[in-house]
Amino acid sequence: MFNIKELFTNLGTYNLRARISVGIILLAPWLLELYLLIPEINNISSTLVVGIITYDLCNIIIVYCRVPGVKAMKKCFPKLLPAQEALLPSNHYIDSVTKHRYYQFFSEHIPEFKVSSSDSEMTPYVCSAVTWLISQTRDYSKFPLIAEENINFGFTYNLLGLKPYGLILSTTGLIFNLVLSFLHFFNFINCSKAMAGLIINLLFLFLWIFIINQNLVISSGKKYARALLSACDSNILN
Repeated sequence: MFNIKELFTNLGTYNLRARISVGIILLAPWLLELYLLIPEINNISSTLVVGIITYDLCNIIIVYCRVPGVKAMKKCFPKLLPAQEALLPSNHYIDSVTKHRYYQFFSEHIPEFKVSSSDSEMTPYVCSAVTWLISQTRDYSKFPLIAEENINFGFTYNLLGLKPYGLILSTTGLIFNLVLSFLHFFNFINCSKAMAGLIINLLFLFLWIFIINQNLVISSGKKYARALLSACDSNILN
């Protein structure tokens, strides 16, 4: 028996929350618009065709989100990712005692790791160390906090990458519903539906303008960095 839930589950937790949900937020104003203006949509059942098309669209979103999302992330962190930057000697996001303990951990597990007082000399070593740490902490069941913060980080930078499209769609929806409200005076459409669409698009426009920004990505990135590096104190890796 066809099961849409199973199809979405197969996409994986990260893809669902960090990529698919981003696409849903992007399209949400217009999906709600269709729901308001076309009552027949309410009667569409979960058929095999609808499920397959939805599944294909989800895969497209997964692939495409990576492009603008990564670009947005690099704008927020033009030099190094937050975990790598936090390990540099001049960075104070992590206190010196904890950082020294992390250095010792990496020295014990990565023979090539070296400690230096110079950021430029330390950069290749911390980059290699973080890459190694990520590969060691991929198990969601063993490192749930790291997985959670990684998903949140991916969600925020993918949202920021799609922000220009979100602004365009919400602005277009706003104009569209203003036109519908104007047509109400000529009895062409129910004004309540136009007003509902207007409010929906306005709320999403505020979301894109005031909530989804570089500060949101930077904050999420730093939280992920702290969670990732804290694995150095975990008994699982020691």
